[in-house]
Amino acid sequence: MRRDWDRRAKVDPRYWVAATEEADEASYLESAARDTAALLDGLGGRVPASGRVLDLGCGIGRMTAPLAGHFAEVVGVDVSPAMIEQARALHGAVDNLRFEANSGADLGAFADDSFDLVFSYSVLPHLPPEVVAAYFREANRVLADGGWLRYQFWIGPARQMADNDTLNIRVYDPEGFQALNRDAGFAVVEVEEIDYFDPVLELKPVWVTARRAGPPVEAAAADFSGRAAALSDDERDLEYGLLLYLAVKCAERGERAEAERALEEATACDPTRPEGWIQWATHRLERGDLRGARLLFESLTEQVPDLVAGWLYLGQCAAAEERWPEARAALERAEALGADDPETGDELAGLRALIDEAAPRPKRRRTRKKVVKRKRK
Repeated sequence: MRRDWDRRAKVDPRYWVAATEEADEASYLESAARDTAALLDGLGGRVPASGRVLDLGCGIGRMTAPLAGHFAEVVGVDVSPAMIEQARALHGAVDNLRFEANSGADLGAFADDSFDLVFSYSVLPHLPPEVVAAYFREANRVLADGGWLRYQFWIGPARQMADNDTLNIRVYDPEGFQALNRDAGFAVVEVEEIDYFDPVLELKPVWVTARRAGPPVEAAAADFSGRAAALSDDERDLEYGLLLYLAVKCAERGERAEAERALEEATACDPTRPEGWIQWATHRLERGDLRGARLLFESLTEQVPDLVAGWLYLGQCAAAEERWPEARAALERAEALGADDPETGDELAGLRALIDEAAPRPKRRRTRKKVVKRKRK
């Protein structure tokens, strides 16, 4: 989790923690105000202004910072040191607000019975179930008697992910949801639908308000060792798609450097998919950087050697730079892979005509006849 969220934080932390359609700062701030208001409305004054609050999975303080004006002390905790570093830089001047990095599965830095409210928004459904269960038990420990846990969740037909997936959404069935709260010593008081319908899950998320009712059920400590380090296929697909989307939104705002940074991360996320390479090279071409585009297309052909379009685009860039031997070699590779491809046939023919007309002909080596002189007798 730390690796994944540190990586995402370095690209655009606001985008990754808010995931708004606009993918900009204004929508990030609007989402913070809306979700903070929903948190407070659902609490209905149950936590006094003198209370102490813990934000579990705070990111860069999207909701942590606005709450500092409502409670005596607010603490944000996150598994990502990169997120915490940026949170401190953004909100370090607020006296009753602090941020701490944690292990990602416990709240060991905080004493028993030390908070009146633990809340979490758009975090728990992205975590492996064992981690969520561990966090619920830890929330029970750090909450004062009768303290409150309020969190965003998904309840419906169960939807599980790979153990190491930290991005896709897990859905809990009603029985699993109730067991999660009951075993951690919480009594669910309210469940409220959030006004958003997910077209993939065909569900609305919910706010859950639960109260600390007693100690957790005894259970063996969770073992998180041996988890896979690589991204799961589903997680890679989602992260790759989100990075491409972010690049498009940045480009629309004229933020070229930010767009290219997102595309660089996309190609690192999955170098075998051509869309990121092609979008990145297109940015380079729009900036007049032929060499940069050519090098990106070279990387594309190395990663996806059977893609006709990759060799075609490489040949076009090389021809534009008048690097004729490279252009000819790329064209020949493209033609060998797909001379009859209807999508690239015309462009291949055009590149062939350009090379044949403009490229200097290879010089033919002249062979000299060897003259053998005869000795006179």
